[in-house]
Amino acid sequence: MIRSAVLTIDQRHCRGGAADGRPTSWVWELWRPETFRAEFVPVRLSCVDLAELDRLHVLPQRIAALRGKRGGLTRIEDEVRSAGEWIARVGLGRMTGHLKALGPAVVRLELPPQLAGFEALPWELALVDGRPLARYGMTVVRGARSLSEAVRGRPDLPPRLRMLALFSLPRAAATLDLGAHRTALRGKLLALAADGRAGAVPLELRTRQFGVGRATLRGMLDEADGWDIVHVVAHGLPGILRLELPDGTEDPVPTRDLVELLSGLRNRVRLVFLSACWSGGQAPGGPDGAGEESETEAHMGREEGGGDVFDGAGAEHSALTSLASAMADELGCAVIAMRFPVGNDFALAFAVRLYTHLLRHRHVLPQALHNALVDTVADPELGESRYPLFSAATPMLYGAAALDRGLFDRPMPRGHLPGRYTGNAGPMPDRPASFVGRLREMIGANTALAPASGVPGAVIHGDRGMGATTCAALLAHDHREAFSTIVWHPRPEWAEAITPSCAEPVTDFMRHLEIRLPELSGLSSDLSWAEAIERIAGLRLLVIVDAADRVHDPRWAEMIDALASAEGPGKLLLTSRTDLPDIAPALRRVPLPPLELAEMRQIIRTLPRLGPIHRIRETSRTADQVVRRAAGNPGALHEAEASAGTQEELNAWLRGRSA
Repeated sequence: MIRSAVLTIDQRHCRGGAADGRPTSWVWELWRPETFRAEFVPVRLSCVDLAELDRLHVLPQRIAALRGKRGGLTRIEDEVRSAGEWIARVGLGRMTGHLKALGPAVVRLELPPQLAGFEALPWELALVDGRPLARYGMTVVRGARSLSEAVRGRPDLPPRLRMLALFSLPRAAATLDLGAHRTALRGKLLALAADGRAGAVPLELRTRQFGVGRATLRGMLDEADGWDIVHVVAHGLPGILRLELPDGTEDPVPTRDLVELLSGLRNRVRLVFLSACWSGGQAPGGPDGAGEESETEAHMGREEGGGDVFDGAGAEHSALTSLASAMADELGCAVIAMRFPVGNDFALAFAVRLYTHLLRHRHVLPQALHNALVDTVADPELGESRYPLFSAATPMLYGAAALDRGLFDRPMPRGHLPGRYTGNAGPMPDRPASFVGRLREMIGANTALAPASGVPGAVIHGDRGMGATTCAALLAHDHREAFSTIVWHPRPEWAEAITPSCAEPVTDFMRHLEIRLPELSGLSSDLSWAEAIERIAGLRLLVIVDAADRVHDPRWAEMIDALASAEGPGKLLLTSRTDLPDIAPALRRVPLPPLELAEMRQIIRTLPRLGPIHRIRETSRTADQVVRRAAGNPGALHEAEASAGTQEELNAWLRGRSA
């Protein structure tokens, strides 16, 4: 059992001698419930120490100013080290030794109202022998002011864990590709829930990347069964999370709006994981936060370019409640958030390790967070391992619910439980198991499908193997909540016929619509497409036509034009090998260019045959030849994968591509 303690400052011993009321002395009290013992350590600040305390309060602003500059990461690590040394020497003083001796332990931080600005300060960074207290097993829980007991033991909860993972990337935000992040995290979570494996978890997982707006999110959060875990990857600033507006552009959602949006989770959700920059920091300068855009998921290895700076360097020390703290208070749940910017690779590795400890090993949250953090900071494959202090100070844990709660608080059978079928979509391709790249293209298509985009839909087009169908399938799954009905018209077999019929394509399409839409039932078999379109124009209907360019019917273009020009909330999505220049000019054209070399290498690493060839040094040159011969065409990589049964077969594929 992990030991626990309460670290507090008695307001009766807090003194402010400066003109602006800043504290110049206080007394730390460390109380251990299991021993009924308390330790007291007084702190008195000199003029120099007051200046150091000021520097500690504005540490996030200094880090923001250094990010992206040449040598900035090294300077950030030095800043964090200096802060940790001052905390150990002065800020905590002799309390540092008591906390080190206590670890591993869960420490509940309780502060008087006039020291609310102390809550977000990185006390666990106090250095002992060059290592922060966090590495000695001290996990600080902040914002532990209230705990709802309504969740525990509720008989109406399903016998499985329900997890919603959201990846928000508005059109105007920095062009960071979250597709690979989502694919990797989804794969790891589903592996934890895999059938037949020892320790399999009864987990129902749903992910959403494109079209994460307030209305869509509210609909997903209001589902009857509720959610145990909500995982959010998004752009952020102190007090702000960036979602999407109906036109696909960014919607900066302040703390108060986000808490209201998530209010339906109250007394139901157990954990909210905010994998967003600054989500754990207090918001200086105003209730909605302040300052420039911070590049969420910014890569730690970048040392050139402009840094992100938010205003409020001179903010009052009694800063506003952080986004994470407000959510923990209002929802009665545990919240994991990020004090500083977080790198994409680090965020993914930390999340995977955390969920492994929570779901497979069934650890309580503080224990899971500590184990995941120690392993991730020490991971030599991550660039953050070069900056261990900065990385160790980034994750934060909020909420009284985090003190001793795990996720398995009700009887749950072992084994995989599939996600719910929403029923609004008929037969269509499965969600792509792996999706890499295509960030700008997916944002463009996603924006076209947004309700207020002003365009009736999009044409996704590219050469054979470029993934137009895969893109459309992902969009269809991600937009289930936005449409009342989704009709996927599959790639027509008759399009491949040597002598296709001129009558079959349109007739087949109309029959497909009639089967999927009750509004068309009971009509005569010779229903005209003009009448059908008129009847369905008012529906929130998404029609997806795969391989729209392979229809040999002179009426096809006229029918598609009519669908695209119909008034109403419906949308039309076409896939094609051409941009269909003579069909529905109002549809947005989304071309699929060749993928970047790095993206192709990312794909090849996931393939069961070519992946090992890529990872082994002796054969990596062959894998690199495959990537280059594929010339940015992901379909070509899958062709090479099918031909990689033997070295001779793979060599034959390479010769064929070079011919």
